Amino acid sequence: MRKKKLRKFVLPSLFVAGTLSIFFGAAALNNALLSEEMNYDYSKSLMKNVTEATLSEQKETTDVITKPYVADDVEVLVSYYDKDLSDEEKEKSLIVYENTYMPSSGSFYGSNNVFDVVAVMDGKVTDIKEDNILGTYVEVTHNTNLISYYYSLKDVPVNVGTMVKAGTIIGRSNTNKIFEDKNNILFEVYYQGKSINPEKFYAMQKTDLQ
Repeated sequence: MRKKKLRKFVLPSLFVAGTLSIFFGAAALNNALLSEEMNYDYSKSLMKNVTEATLSEQKETTDVITKPYVADDVEVLVSYYDKDLSDEEKEKSLIVYENTYMPSSGSFYGSNNVFDVVAVMDGKVTDIKEDNILGTYVEVTHNTNLISYYYSLKDVPVNVGTMVKAGTIIGRSNTNKIFEDKNNILFEVYYQGKSINPEKFYAMQKTDLQ
C-alpha cells in the first residue's frame, strides 16, 4: 500500500494550533489560579469580618448586666429615690410602712405570680439574713467595690460562700410587710459604699464597676 504524505501546509498548521492550545491553556490556568486567589482573599476577608462581628457580639453580651429577674410579667412597683427627680417621680419612689413614708433605696419589682430571682453579675454569696420588714435577703459581693442585695426571698438554694454566675437563681419572690398581697423583691446595689439607681446600673459597663 502506498504511504500517504502529509501536505507541507499541515505541519505548520499543527505547530500553530499546538502553540495556541498551550497559550490558551496557560491563560486559562492562570485565570483559574487568579480566581482561586481572589476567592480565597474574599473568603478570608469575609471570615475576618464575621469573626470580628462575632467577637464584638460576644463582648457586648458579656458586658451586659443581668436584671435580677427573667420573667416577662415583672414590673417596677417602686423606683429608686433620687433627689433630682421631679415631685411626681419622687412620690413614686416612696414606700409606705405603718403610715410612714420612706424613700426607696432600691427598686421594688413585683408580679401576680412567683418569679425566680437571679444574680445580676458573677460573685460570691457573703450573707443571708432575715429582715423584720422585708423577710429573707441575700447579699452577693461581686468585687471589693460592688455589692448587691436581694430582699423578700423564699426557697433560697444558695449558702454563704456559694460562688454564683450572672443569671444563677438565688431565690424566689415572696410577699413582705410592704407588699403583703403581691409577690415582690427589693433589689439594691452599692458601689464604693454608695447606693446606685438599679435602672441606671443595668446600663453600666462591668469594667467601670471594678
